[in-house]
Amino acid sequence: MFKKISLTVSFIIMSLCGMAQKDINNFKYVLVPKTFEISNSEDQYQLNSLLKFLFNKYGYEAYFTSDDLPEDLKTSRCLALNSEVAKAKGGLFKTKLEITLKDCFGNTVITSQIGESREKDYQKAYTEAIREAFETFQNLDYSYVASQDEGTNVQSSVEKVHEEKKADVVIAQRKADKIIDEAKDIDDETIAVLSKPDTSELYYAQPIKNGFQLVNSEPRIVMILLNTAAKNVFIVKGKSAIVFKEDGFWYYSENNGELEEQQSMNVKF
Repeated sequence: MFKKISLTVSFIIMSLCGMAQKDINNFKYVLVPKTFEISNSEDQYQLNSLLKFLFNKYGYEAYFTSDDLPEDLKTSRCLALNSEVAKAKGGLFKTKLEITLKDCFGNTVITSQIGESREKDYQKAYTEAIREAFETFQNLDYSYVASQDEGTNVQSSVEKVHEEKKADVVIAQRKADKIIDEAKDIDDETIAVLSKPDTSELYYAQPIKNGFQLVNSEPRIVMILLNTAAKNVFIVKGKSAIVFKEDGFWYYSENNGELEEQQSMNVKF
């Protein structure tokens, strides 16, 4: 009789796992929070790191919610399951935990078996209980299968991102062209465009419309710097070059089709 009951229970468990597996395979990622409701601080006892490690070890693709996420997940959070770890009922002298995976709408997709531990030390107890609870996901033959609609939606989202980036580039180029056009009122004949700046000479930056003019000790204008959207980065008028500040120092960098080292500059603004 006991054997028959055991077989019946095993069959039910296998059936439930099969249903869960079918659902879980529709999700590409697993997100792990940096704090569980059982914790008092971020990644306490390294439990969050442990759960992320276990998911990745057994074929899932897991990220912390604070990580730099894949592009498709950024555009569609519903590609991921959200993990939770909570205490199970009962167990006066035991630590009992269960892991739940929910979809982006908060619906439970699958809940693990209850992991138990009799350890008195909290870190050992929680670690042991999480590992035992995770056996549910460890034993699933997980393999992500995208639905046709989902694949279409993701592709559309990616294409939309690419189009937005292309539009940003066009806008930036138009702004740069406008800056250069507006700077044409400066007398080009007064500018001695340098092939490379002299590292031993001090240049003085004088404000002009849309940027600065650099003058030497003569004084003579040797370079026109046009403003850009980036801080401390200037376009050199008449050259395929920029002047920029890095780690407290100014540099001149020219693009002439060959790889060249940056030339340092002594500029006083």
